[in-house]
Amino acid sequence: MAYLDGFNEKQYYEGDVFGQYQFVSLQHIIEQFVVAYVGDEKNIKKVSKTEVAFFAQRGLAELSFDTFKSIKSQSIELPPTLVMPLPHDYVNYTKLSWCDASGVEHPLYKTNSTSNPYQILQNSDGSYSFPSNTELLSNSDYTNGLDGWTISSQFRENSIARGGNITSVTVDQTAENPRVRFRVGSTATLGSQSDVANGYAPYIYQAVNVTGLDTISFSANATSTAVGTQTISAEDVAAATSNYEVAGTYATPGSIIRVGFSTNLPSDNISMADFSFGGVTYFSPTTNSLPNYFNLGYIEWSAGESGEKDYSQEQGNFIDVSGINGNIYLVVLCIVDHTVKAATAYSSSLHFDEGFVDDVIIQTQSPTTSLQEKTYQLSDTWNKYKSMTPAENNNDDYKNDDYQRVPDERYGIDPQRAQTNGSFYIDELRGRIHFSSNVSGKTVILDYISDSLGTEEEMQVHKLAEEAMYRYINYAIISNKSNIPEVIVRRAKKEKIASIRQAKLRLSNIKIEEITQILRGKSKQIKH
Repeated sequence: MAYLDGFNEKQYYEGDVFGQYQFVSLQHIIEQFVVAYVGDEKNIKKVSKTEVAFFAQRGLAELSFDTFKSIKSQSIELPPTLVMPLPHDYVNYTKLSWCDASGVEHPLYKTNSTSNPYQILQNSDGSYSFPSNTELLSNSDYTNGLDGWTISSQFRENSIARGGNITSVTVDQTAENPRVRFRVGSTATLGSQSDVANGYAPYIYQAVNVTGLDTISFSANATSTAVGTQTISAEDVAAATSNYEVAGTYATPGSIIRVGFSTNLPSDNISMADFSFGGVTYFSPTTNSLPNYFNLGYIEWSAGESGEKDYSQEQGNFIDVSGINGNIYLVVLCIVDHTVKAATAYSSSLHFDEGFVDDVIIQTQSPTTSLQEKTYQLSDTWNKYKSMTPAENNNDDYKNDDYQRVPDERYGIDPQRAQTNGSFYIDELRGRIHFSSNVSGKTVILDYISDSLGTEEEMQVHKLAEEAMYRYINYAIISNKSNIPEVIVRRAKKEKIASIRQAKLRLSNIKIEEITQILRGKSKQIKH
């Protein structure tokens, strides 16, 4: 039976998934293997489908590492922190580069000359410190922006014409002291949602290692807003940078600030109503409790409250962490809760509100029994590396004046530094990529390898490597069975190796015309 039976070209070209014919699903591989390789008068007389599925997934992962094409990539604008988190399904990288104004990619080179080690907290005499009543957070006063903090990822500045939200988490540097500013401005969600605007709950969080601690306390300074209204005049509309502003008076539903601890990571995709938008299903947090966020306790500001609050004073006790080894999570959350019928569907200020937080402080109530980190995930080595002007930026000598004794002549140059694109290193322990300062603000592109097992959609095999998958599964099953003659096992192994080698050659995509074009340039004579 043909693969394309029941499928016409009109369906393909009017769809949005192109090029899928070159792949076959892993489920199809499993079913075909059972039909072709299992049964009487075959090497594998009997095997469960579960076992075939296991070895098929192992084969898919192994071939993804060094045989299949690496097609996964991520692109970001590198923030001032010079740090990019590793993708959630990252296994290894194939290339890192940055993109210039012409769209040309410039390769970045890995440096082995620096790292981000665990910086042990020490006393003034150099001895290791096991302090009590010490600060456990990094950058708790936000003087370094949001460095060390993780921002909720579910929010994007969606097009207002489609309905959505303008939600941002930034550090307000205009105040007397730096503070986190949560801005939540929802517009009506059009269409199936009947023009209803819904609130959101953006957050930031930081992991805190409480191994060896008994109890902790924390405090914070925050400002919430009360329920009210906001009036936008015609003059405001004329001066607005957004063309979505509409004059009128709109509700401001007020904000609630919560700061507290959880043993689990905070949940993404939080909205004040259950609905789907942009392919993401949002869900409502539990009113006034949010147990998924703060199962260890929290303090709250609402209805225009502001000022400093201390958990131990508010609750009359401390948080017991004596039974926890590892990290818990300090979460700072801003809730703008409403479900309101839209008065005007296209106003970016509709149901707008905000909240502020600063000076989040955590303290231990007893001496620690494990080594403490000097600054959370920010070693002296990393701070020096990101603050310096990279050596590769100095085109005159690359390293120092000793390498250039005569004009236009260089001696002792290290080829790995003979470039100006920039460099990076990967902190495998913390799952981050650190870049040199000359890459700041550039569009960074990461090409990487995964194991192709993350989602059902990516569990597929290129047809040029389909035979290699069958041979891999065949050998894996035979080699793990008893009473199989060794000659059959060795033959299956040779067939597997040969088929994988053939798949690599096929997937290398070598074209004789392209090689010929490259080799033409090799015949040029270079005059000295």
